[in-house]
Amino acid sequence: MFTSLRKVKKAKDQEVSDLEKQVAQAIFDLEVYSKDLKADLQPLVFSSAQEVAVGKEKQALIIFVPVRQIKEWRKVHGKVVRELEKKFNGKHVLIVGQRKALSKPSDPTKVHRPRARSLQQVQERFMEDVCYPVEIVGKRTRTRVDGSKLVKLFLENKDKTNFDHKIKTFNKVCKRLTGKKVSYEFANL
Repeated sequence: MFTSLRKVKKAKDQEVSDLEKQVAQAIFDLEVYSKDLKADLQPLVFSSAQEVAVGKEKQALIIFVPVRQIKEWRKVHGKVVRELEKKFNGKHVLIVGQRKALSKPSDPTKVHRPRARSLQQVQERFMEDVCYPVEIVGKRTRTRVDGSKLVKLFLENKDKTNFDHKIKTFNKVCKRLTGKKVSYEFANL
């Protein structure tokens, strides 16, 4: 008999949290009871889940998935997110790739660091993953007089009606993941 815990892929020494158990159970239920999602969800796993406070009462749920499976997750993204938001009482659900940046090598002649593992690339991929179904059409970095930076990401305007209520969530989650001040806005054309 299969259990819901097979949906969580962690290192051997790490424990599964209660939130991760709830997410695993919800995804497992989707796999079992949804005929159109069963074949797509069967091989998919996730590595961890976190909750982020978006407002005074609003929470967002971030599900980290292995980067190798991000394409498969994106195939069923819309249906899975919609169903998980129902199960978790309207919390915004975001599916993000589990990425880790490598530090700069101390001796650049000996070690090669792939560009995809640099801090800048990892942060840009997080920014794309957070707002996934919506495309980023522009990016501006504003440097203030005091030296602080604000990254403005312009999203495609055609999705404004569907995702306008999630802009605050995108901003908070991106701040949590990257540590940068990020402002998502819809492009005015």
